[in-house]
Amino acid sequence: MARHRLLNRLPRRITGASAIEFAFVFPLLFAIIYGTVTYGYVYFLQQRINFIAQEAVRAAIAVAPCSLPSCDYTGAITLAVTEAINSNFTLAGGAKPDALKLALFAIDAATNTVSIQLTYELKAPVLFPQMVLPMGVGSIPPLPDRLQATAAGRLS
Repeated sequence: MARHRLLNRLPRRITGASAIEFAFVFPLLFAIIYGTVTYGYVYFLQQRINFIAQEAVRAAIAVAPCSLPSCDYTGAITLAVTEAINSNFTLAGGAKPDALKLALFAIDAATNTVSIQLTYELKAPVLFPQMVLPMGVGSIPPLPDRLQATAAGRLS
């Protein structure tokens, strides 16, 4: 009789053990999935910024130099670069985010090159929520403050 009562209580003990195991494993699984999504999106943003910088350099190279004294060649290149940056976002169906800034735009006359550096601030608008863990662990997931992309090309 005692053995029969023990067998009847066994499934309830197993379901309780499953709930406890799930409570231990779920935070780890959630952290892995959240980290994968977060870093995947940051990687996507970095690749997009690299592409936009390359397209801006291509637009600067495509500007034809003019031989007229009243022609503003540097102004035409600057206009082409800003239009290339803005048009890459409007083609995707959105506006250029405020976090994306043209950090460096330089034309070196000695080497006849144009250099562009774009920065994307990740901290200004909080892209992903972070948890701050105690005891020196820090913020989870650790993200950089900004993403940077640099591109250069030779003017013809």
